[in-house]
Amino acid sequence: TDDARWLAAAVACGEFLLAHLRLDDRRWRRSWQSTDADPASGTTRHLAYAADHAALLEAFIALYEATGEGRWLDEARAVADTLVALFWDDEAGGVFTTGSDAERLVTRPKDLMDNPSPSANSLTAVGLLRLAALTGTAADRERAEAIVRLLGEPAGRHPTAFGHLLVAVDLLERGTTEIVVTGDRPDLVGEVQRRWLPGAVLAWGRPQPTPLWEGRNETGTDGRAYVCRGYVCAAPASTVEDLIDRLP
Repeated sequence: TDDARWLAAAVACGEFLLAHLRLDDRRWRRSWQSTDADPASGTTRHLAYAADHAALLEAFIALYEATGEGRWLDEARAVADTLVALFWDDEAGGVFTTGSDAERLVTRPKDLMDNPSPSANSLTAVGLLRLAALTGTAADRERAEAIVRLLGEPAGRHPTAFGHLLVAVDLLERGTTEIVVTGDRPDLVGEVQRRWLPGAVLAWGRPQPTPLWEGRNETGTDGRAYVCRGYVCAAPASTVEDLIDRLP
């Protein structure tokens, strides 16, 4: 929509989360309540669950794609690492609902089915696949594949109970389209952003230390758009018309 107000609100939301929901111990919390005396301050409580971390992962990726600021990709990487470290099931795959540092339960549950909101495991699978496409980290893709293997049989029998997981299945089956726009080309970035491309990721802004940016050092108006699948790229596009021809 190219509505700057919405982008500003999204960035402000991300800034708020970083400022208030992640404490000095680097552990995310899931609840914040302002105080009557000072609405700007508040009380943070309750250790965040796997679903909270997975939703943050998708949110930070979306902020990176929307702003081109590498700091949001760094935050996505950090929350993904925390998600794996605290919630991953090394034996069966997938993520537990509660972290390894949470209160001990008789058994650690797993949030599996997509109901009114996506499950922790579906969010994790989609988020890790999108992060893998942006960073080239094979371990992220492998963990997403492990989640799909874990839930593939019940999802095949009851697909309506695993709607968000099927997004991950589609990304694995069709592959992700990676789009990189180098230099200062708001026209090319805008052409990608105004389209609904659920199977694509967008990298732009300052170059990042990832495979998508290797050898792509164009600056200013010399920037171009690269449309790739599995890191195999079509000829770079220098005009909006060329980019449209290459987009999925």
